[in-house]
Amino acid sequence: MATTSVAGVDSVQREPAEPPESRKWLVVLFIAFASLMTLLIVTGETGPGALRDSNPTATHVVDGYPRANPPLLGFEYWPQLWQAIGFGGAAILLIVFGMKSWRARRMHNGLVVTFAAGGMMAFDPLYNWLGYFPTDPRFLHIPHGATPWSDLAPTFEPVFFWPLYMLWLTAPALLAHWVWTKLRDRARRRKGPGTWMQRHPLLSLLLVCKLVTLPLDWGGFRLGILTDAFIFSQAPGPLVSAGHTSQMQLLWEPILFPLTIMATSLLFYRDSEGRTLHGRAARKVRTFVRFPRLTEFVVAWSIIALSYVICLSGMAVLRFTGQADELARPWPYQDTQVYDPDGLYQQSGEPGLKRTGSGDFDLIRPVIPK
Repeated sequence: MATTSVAGVDSVQREPAEPPESRKWLVVLFIAFASLMTLLIVTGETGPGALRDSNPTATHVVDGYPRANPPLLGFEYWPQLWQAIGFGGAAILLIVFGMKSWRARRMHNGLVVTFAAGGMMAFDPLYNWLGYFPTDPRFLHIPHGATPWSDLAPTFEPVFFWPLYMLWLTAPALLAHWVWTKLRDRARRRKGPGTWMQRHPLLSLLLVCKLVTLPLDWGGFRLGILTDAFIFSQAPGPLVSAGHTSQMQLLWEPILFPLTIMATSLLFYRDSEGRTLHGRAARKVRTFVRFPRLTEFVVAWSIIALSYVICLSGMAVLRFTGQADELARPWPYQDTQVYDPDGLYQQSGEPGLKRTGSGDFDLIRPVIPK
């Protein structure tokens, strides 16, 4: 609440009132989400489709598909397991927070954060393009040629990445916030009020989130690469398993992408009045009066999106300066055209039909080190 002076008379500017209790918005929200997800599932495809290499080299046959590497632990159904984790984990979050919202007749903060985290799917093709990040064509994905947005991805844009963003960002953020709360309360009991974590709540929350999510995010990405669910086909150093299909760089992961999880953790913070950061900011936006729930979601989405833009900016610097010069060999998806925008696979003699992909430009092209 702020005080202003108009014509010499003090007047009080009150914050917009809380939205009225209702369940209609919740029904509309879930119908819209279910409709869009159903559309993606119905129109999606599996297999290389338009990017098929008609003359693949069958080094290994995995679940009926030619692959360069044997499946991790001999298990052939990693794509199905990854999709089950993405859809199942997001479903749990949406059901739990949806039920809490239904009972309270108000939008639960967890529901805001979950949908805002899923909204980072809007950036995913750009992340995949900047990071030379092909994905297994066995995933249910948006068909190549369907939209310019999804075509930016080196191979395909998997449908389950939408719910996976919800799980990948929200679950670690929830865990980090819980750990931070326990540590702060313990410090207060031992040292009394005025501890460092109490004086610097946001900074301490970010630090705890970084420490908690580091092994989770790194481990998840590492498992994804070892299962050939996705790869970094070209990457800058320093690297783990450099030059192999399972190579993984140490700049984008675990430094840059976890910024989005850290930003997500901030959305669970509440001040002494019980207000969230995005809740307070949303009430300063004019649209809050007519569209309170939508405004709060957009503000929450913007907070995470800002961290994602920072992540993508760091990746862009590495790509546009020609640093991504280490090839992941062999190319694992032998039935799919090799993503080779810089011609490095061609120069190295990698078999398979090559394609440059969409958005094929760089300020400085990477070259194979001599």
